[in-house]
Amino acid sequence: MAIDAQAVIDAMIRALEEPPQRARRLRRPVITISRTMASRGNDVAVAVAERLGLECYDREILDGIAAEANVSKSLINALTEKLDAVDSWIYSAVFGKNLTRDEYLRYLTTIVRGLYHTGGVICGRGGHLVLAGRDILRVRIVGSVEACASRLAEERGISYTDAKREVQAVNKRREKFISELFHTPSDDATMYDLVINTDNFRHLDDIVEIVLAAVHARGFDRHLREVSANAS
Repeated sequence: MAIDAQAVIDAMIRALEEPPQRARRLRRPVITISRTMASRGNDVAVAVAERLGLECYDREILDGIAAEANVSKSLINALTEKLDAVDSWIYSAVFGKNLTRDEYLRYLTTIVRGLYHTGGVICGRGGHLVLAGRDILRVRIVGSVEACASRLAEERGISYTDAKREVQAVNKRREKFISELFHTPSDDATMYDLVINTDNFRHLDDIVEIVLAAVHARGFDRHLREVSANAS
């Protein structure tokens, strides 16, 4: 999905500049999708975003926005002014072309916080933990290693053994990312509002409908209609 990173940054700045009361009225819902490799979590994130008329921010897009933010002092300044006590541990960004890993993570985390003000579906990158305490829907899509490896082998035309090895390696990297950054396991079910095991779901739409039911239960679809009414 092609999204102009600078346009997203500009939208964040506009959202942050809104008066608090109007900003709350205009805030679009945020759904975070955590997923294991080949569980169809990425497909679910894209489909849910399309059904709700929201943008979907995956790893590549978040990385691109973070890179752009490195040279966007106006965004960093605007976000800094909005940081509360919960956020203050994040921010100690140093501008420059060469970012250390920790500096990059600070930028990325700041960007995810900023997306809370614009709304959207955030895929991966610990979004559910970055936005802990916020009014969001936190979803985790999982699958057994065996089912996900079979799915990946069929999709890529590779052997089951190679697919299983890749599923395990990617899951391990994702778990390490979450563990090192947030000091919490990615499979802690209490960190999510909804966990779906996709092993026995044959159709993507059935999984999407479950997520949309949770969106409705939280009242986010009603909020979307109110946002649209205010915008018209």
